Amino acid sequence: MNVEPWTTIGQGDSGPVVAGIQYLLRARGFGVDPDGIFGPQTRARVVDLQTTDGLPTDGIVGPVTWPKLVMQTGSGATGDAVRAVQQFRLLRSPGDTALTVDGEYGPRTEEHVEFFQESWGLTLDGIAGRETWSFLSTASPGPRPWPLVKEGFSQATNWRVLAAQHLLRAHGASIVPDGVFGPASGAAVSAYQQTLRASDISTTLGQLDWPAIVVEVRQGDEGEAVKALQTLLPGELAVDGGFGSMTDAAVREYQTMFAPPADGIVGPVTWQSLTLRIFD
Repeated sequence: MNVEPWTTIGQGDSGPVVAGIQYLLRARGFGVDPDGIFGPQTRARVVDLQTTDGLPTDGIVGPVTWPKLVMQTGSGATGDAVRAVQQFRLLRSPGDTALTVDGEYGPRTEEHVEFFQESWGLTLDGIAGRETWSFLSTASPGPRPWPLVKEGFSQATNWRVLAAQHLLRAHGASIVPDGVFGPASGAAVSAYQQTLRASDISTTLGQLDWPAIVVEVRQGDEGEAVKALQTLLPGELAVDGGFGSMTDAAVREYQTMFAPPADGIVGPVTWQSLTLRIFD
């Protein structure tokens, strides 16, 4: 749940996530037309998969069924499991050429998968495995997941590292906000998670952590949470921890474009938007 935001998909749903499920079913040997519509035939094949793997036979693809359905693919792989990934198109920017659904995991597919991974703070290996598929599964209408901040990353490879470090400091961590998410930052995440819950503890900042760790800030506020905000806002704001007129103007400009209303108050909606890659 915290690091794998699997979406639940069932009869009546449609779109690329459904098409991905259908291609994966085909790769598993369960014949179905990959039309992107979750109808009775797709439900029946999901039940067949669930029966084979000893899962509850509800015909729904959720957190229990997804891990049994996905197949890891990478450079050199071929077939329907590759098509399952390619049909998401995985555009890197407006006007980018979409992936061809040819079932061949070549350099372009690998590059697009790695870009997708970088967008969400995932392991940058160009391989479409369980972690990557958990985020691919969210490519449907509804709330967006939060990205991950994982040990071993830096500000250069995950632009939320500094923000995460400053927010951890806002909650009492004594780490240095150096833009390197090493063992000390990972330990700070674990310690923070233990103040929230008794299980699902790790060194990765994820779905259950972001909503709790972000702090509502506005003009006049000072401190580590404001520094976190300043590292995420576009432009070259000074990371001084003071929410002054320049930070307020930058927040309102961002909210006008991406996270209305433009009220200058940075709450959960604005915080989440700032952590996501947005094509302008």
